[in-house]
Amino acid sequence: MSNLARYLRGAVTILAGGILLLGNLSCATMLAKSVSPASLVITPISGKPASVIIVRGSGFIPGEKIEIIMVVDGIPVELGEEPMIKEANEIGAFKAKSGIPLDAKPGVYSVKATGDKGTVAVAPLEVEEKVEKKK
Repeated sequence: MSNLARYLRGAVTILAGGILLLGNLSCATMLAKSVSPASLVITPISGKPASVIIVRGSGFIPGEKIEIIMVVDGIPVELGEEPMIKEANEIGAFKAKSGIPLDAKPGVYSVKATGDKGTVAVAPLEVEEKVEKKK
């Protein structure tokens, strides 16, 4: 038997029920990631610059520190004046209040929540055109 065959034989195990284990990955870790992916909900889902939004996340690891950003043309942008960092509660959820950046142009953007333990969730946010006041 070749070295590659021995390596693959030791690295890949298929258990009853179709669960595939690679190397040292645990079954619980794989199941947790596949059963309960993280999610992000933004309300309202659209608004003008400076409008208040509520960001709710779930499916994160309890105690995980989560940074929330808006992605504009592939570039991360803070939702507030300083980094928005929240901590997932005992059931892996969080809630944050922020405003749509004042200089945001109309369009649909991604709001991304990234945990320090690797959990990620993304949701869309539509920025509406700012109506200029007549003088």
